Amino acid sequence: MVIWVTHLLKILSLQQITITMCLSTPTPPKSGQSNGTCCLTPEAMCSNATNNNNNNDNSNNNNNNNNTDQTDTQLKHRSHATDAKQNKTKEQADTDDNLGYKEENAVYKEYADKAHQIAKEAEQQKEEVEEEYHPQIRWPDLGAQTFLHVGALYGAYLLFYAKFYTFLWAAVLIFVSGIGITAGAHRLWSHKSYNASLPLRIVLAFMFSIAGQRDAYTWALDHRIHHKFSETDADPHNVNRGFFFAHVGWLFLTPHPKVIAKRKVIDMSDLEADAVVMFQRKYYIPLFALCSIILPVVVPWYFWQEDLWMSFWINFTMRFTWTLNVAFFVNSVAHMYGNKPYDKNISSVEVPVVSFLAMGEGWHNYHHVFPWDYKTGEFGNYTLNITTGFIDLCARLGLASGRKSVSPDMVKRRAAKCGDGSRFLSDEYAHKNQVWGFGDRDLPCEDIVELAKMQN
Repeated sequence: MVIWVTHLLKILSLQQITITMCLSTPTPPKSGQSNGTCCLTPEAMCSNATNNNNNNDNSNNNNNNNNTDQTDTQLKHRSHATDAKQNKTKEQADTDDNLGYKEENAVYKEYADKAHQIAKEAEQQKEEVEEEYHPQIRWPDLGAQTFLHVGALYGAYLLFYAKFYTFLWAAVLIFVSGIGITAGAHRLWSHKSYNASLPLRIVLAFMFSIAGQRDAYTWALDHRIHHKFSETDADPHNVNRGFFFAHVGWLFLTPHPKVIAKRKVIDMSDLEADAVVMFQRKYYIPLFALCSIILPVVVPWYFWQEDLWMSFWINFTMRFTWTLNVAFFVNSVAHMYGNKPYDKNISSVEVPVVSFLAMGEGWHNYHHVFPWDYKTGEFGNYTLNITTGFIDLCARLGLASGRKSVSPDMVKRRAAKCGDGSRFLSDEYAHKNQVWGFGDRDLPCEDIVELAKMQN
């Protein structure tokens, strides 16, 4: 019994050694060489061991001892070879890393460093608490606006005592400077809705200088920001901050930090390449003094002997403030009171009164949806859009070209998709889908099915 237990333990020991050797030596033998013990399966090894044990126990013991010693020697040899190979591989990797032989590793490290830096900066920004914006009054600007508006009231009073030509001169200046705003700073330089020749650009820059509403570059910059980020903190005259702010308050309050940030990223390369715009920007102060103050005031005094004091308050203060407020109506009234035929999801609206006063700039819902249309409105009616007539006249004279507009189909699709429905009140299909009540044959099928379910 003891002999059989001894044989069984030897067999199990030999099987374990064989499994270990086969797992550690997967490479097949070369041709012409014996497979050896390590490449036999465990079952075959068990079979051979049993046969040897039956033939001669003493011989089996000696062979087992010899095989065990030989196996231990092979395992030790392979273990040393494996360790040496791993050490060599690690040493080679360190050498490659240090010497930079593998370029992809360097690239990965560079990207990893950059990613780590970006993550660190994002974490810092996340930790920083955004300071609450507190607008500050810019007192010089507030003083200027107060002077202009109070002076405008005084000028309107003096207008009743002025000569007829002075009244006519003020009206001409309002029209000319208004065209400089609408056809020049707005439709041409802010929106690039048409192309103007050099003579026309010079005339428009002169007209806009009479208006005195900053230089064309700065005006167009803020207007592009207004369209791009309308009704957000980045909007220079955000209507969500109230009527007064959108109308005039934004002129004498410090702008929101987001407005300042967006002024640095809006593309103005087209105006920077326009020599007329950059000239007017560079010499804006002397041009403002000459075109907006001296010329309007001196002409009545010199040609028809108007009182210089009266001419100043009428032809500068009153005329300047009138033009200023009409332009501001577009920022305030045209963003608050009116229909939204083309997009009901934005604040800009259609205001015919503002269109009349601002020479066609009151069709503001349309304009914010299609800002590249040189008409700034769906219809080309000159009655409430004088600026469109001016641009068309310049095109006939060869001074303007490339007038951009919107096709009627595009307008209808946008109005049907996003409008408040007022666009279709006068169309032949205005009441096509309306029903008078239950029993109307035009009632949609899905509504009929749902009503039938409700009755059951």
